[in-house]
Amino acid sequence: MPEGLLPLTDPGAVFAVLFLLVLLGPLLADRFRLPGIIGLIVGGMVVGPNVTGIIDQNTFIETIGYIGLLYLMFQGGLDLDMNGFIRRRRDSVVFGVATFVLPMVIVTAVSLALGLGWAASIIIASAFTSHTLLSYPTIERFDLTKSRAVTATLGATLLVTVGALLVLAIAAAGARGDSSIGFWLLFVAGLLGYLFLMLVTLPKVTRWFFTGLGQDRQIRLTYLLSGMGVAAVLAGLIGIEPIVGAFLAGLAFNQFVPSGTVIDDRVRVLGQSVFIPAFLISTGMLLDPVALVTDPRTLALGGAFVAAEVSAKWLAAEGSGRLMGLPGPERQVMFSLTVGQAAGALAAVIVADDLGLVGPEVVNAVVLVILLTALLAGVTADRSAPKVEIPDRTEVPLGTRVVVPVSNPRSVARLVRVGAQVAAADSGAVIAVNVLPFDARPDQMKAHRLLAAKAEETALKAGSEVSTSVRIDSTTVDGVLHTVVEQSGTCLVMGWKGYANRRESLFGATIDQIVSRSPVPVMVCRPGDDDVTRRVVVVITEEDLEPTGFRGTELAFEVGHRLARQAEVNLVIVSEAGAEQVFPQLASWGVAPDVQVITVEGVIGRLNRLLAPGDVVLTGVPPVKSRLGKGARRLARAAGGRTVIVAVPR
Repeated sequence: MPEGLLPLTDPGAVFAVLFLLVLLGPLLADRFRLPGIIGLIVGGMVVGPNVTGIIDQNTFIETIGYIGLLYLMFQGGLDLDMNGFIRRRRDSVVFGVATFVLPMVIVTAVSLALGLGWAASIIIASAFTSHTLLSYPTIERFDLTKSRAVTATLGATLLVTVGALLVLAIAAAGARGDSSIGFWLLFVAGLLGYLFLMLVTLPKVTRWFFTGLGQDRQIRLTYLLSGMGVAAVLAGLIGIEPIVGAFLAGLAFNQFVPSGTVIDDRVRVLGQSVFIPAFLISTGMLLDPVALVTDPRTLALGGAFVAAEVSAKWLAAEGSGRLMGLPGPERQVMFSLTVGQAAGALAAVIVADDLGLVGPEVVNAVVLVILLTALLAGVTADRSAPKVEIPDRTEVPLGTRVVVPVSNPRSVARLVRVGAQVAAADSGAVIAVNVLPFDARPDQMKAHRLLAAKAEETALKAGSEVSTSVRIDSTTVDGVLHTVVEQSGTCLVMGWKGYANRRESLFGATIDQIVSRSPVPVMVCRPGDDDVTRRVVVVITEEDLEPTGFRGTELAFEVGHRLARQAEVNLVIVSEAGAEQVFPQLASWGVAPDVQVITVEGVIGRLNRLLAPGDVVLTGVPPVKSRLGKGARRLARAAGGRTVIVAVPR
């Protein structure tokens, strides 16, 4: 090209080159059987200032690349399986300690052996203890984000990142001579205050916003992105690496972005199509291939750092994985997620450079580590992920995906509200479905689409995510059950009149068939007249405390606890048995010992006098036809205008 045309300065031309790389980089890499991230990094190197000079490392590229780094960590926080993390937090702690301590010890020893000082060696080691989830898009593609190995790794990511930043802060402060007690008191106070803000305050603010101003998905997406940016800025202000802030923001928003929903898809598309590829390209633009291969000192340092970092991360993943009892492919997935280094490692070494602890050859050596570990992370993930079994979904929590068939305009809002309350405890989503016959008329289709829109509006007002569909099927029963299976439903909320037209029916012909064939628990709900929940009442008869009634009653308590917690109201037990009979069984189900118990003989007959406006009444029934429905119908009559939910276990 004629002199003066490069680097490109026209924003349109820069934009075009950037997205051509996003398009062509992974395609060309795939032709050579290489991971897509390598195509993006090499593409950035080729068009960058150190090779062809087509694009300069200007403010636009730096900004969008930096946002991509934040987005990568933010997505990791959003995808962390919180239930799995809490259930298996020992895995995260074990792996976090291993993948922090081993690189810290091995890289420090290697750096000292190469003639670097103690402060420089510790800072370099801290750079390699943390990691960037470069292979995470591959893990997403194979639907492994909820696997035990990935959950342990994401939990460990938070631990090692915070640990690495603390070591970096201590080493840098020591090198500057700033190690007063006041400095550390301020730092610790700021860190604790920031964690409280992100993990306690922000989720409450988000729930308030989503149930108020944020009922439009576009507004919700903007809110999530703004939260990520503000969290990163605040982290930087108190001396914490901004990527930690982005990861914590993802954790704070985790419960509000259920997997597989519309908002989740929008977040993923934006990250995977724009920001994350831009980050990888901007990382490639830092690479100077001439300096990497012509300076013997850089090659020696780079080779030693790569060997130390890779061996440490492999030992951590292999040892922790074996201790957890994971098979080889899952241990390799753990390694692929933790071996990759990126701008975080470079930032730490630049701190050492600014303090005069290292020279440019060390910085270039770290850039070489970034390139080679990115290649290794991508290749390992591509080879190991297909061999890992997709996680078993049988242990998925009750409220993960709540299917709510809607057909009656008068009850749709109350049914969807119940579904949203059940889903909220598990950061789940509501699946509202309309089922129509094959010969449905256009006006019927239009009416049911309007009904689906009303269901969506109700769920969004409740702060939940919702997917809606108008399904054509042979029968209502088949349509509902097919939706449960196809949408990976975890429970079903069915509307009910409170009575059956035929003597031999239990809830009614359609509900009876669905209950008998459903692969998931069913909540049969008779909507009441109240728009606000003021109390949740669980009714227990003497039969419910018999072994045949345990499953239904336990499910009723689980649902009642969810409704009470979501509505921030009290849970009350009305029982024919005394507290001394009730509490031993309740304790085995995890019910709090301070729950109020009202003992009443003949509870069904006297229930109406005990209820007040705003009460939601629950009972459980066993999945046994001889008793299914009879007590529920009596309860519905006794409850009057109150909402009644009958919990039927699978």
